[in-house]
Amino acid sequence: MSQRQNAVISFFDERTGQVKFCVVPRQFVQATIDRVMAISVPPDAAENSDAPFTDEDARKLGGMAVLSLAAANPELRARLQITTEAPMNWTPPKRPTE
Repeated sequence: MSQRQNAVISFFDERTGQVKFCVVPRQFVQATIDRVMAISVPPDAAENSDAPFTDEDARKLGGMAVLSLAAANPELRARLQITTEAPMNWTPPKRPTE
């Protein structure tokens, strides 16, 4: 990996009530990235695709980030004024029983 690769981390700061983001060297968070699911944007682009990254793709990425943060933060959820394809169901999924 090139030394110049970065990662963007978004989070909701409960103390200030603000959504914040920071840019960090990817090498600092690569171990975490390797353990979680990553979603490609645009989601239908093939690997190694040179498909354009459009305004709509950028809007969707931002929307996914905010909705992900709102899922865990009801105080942020109450402030959302965005349109989604379908109504949001904020009920956490039930854990499978063993």
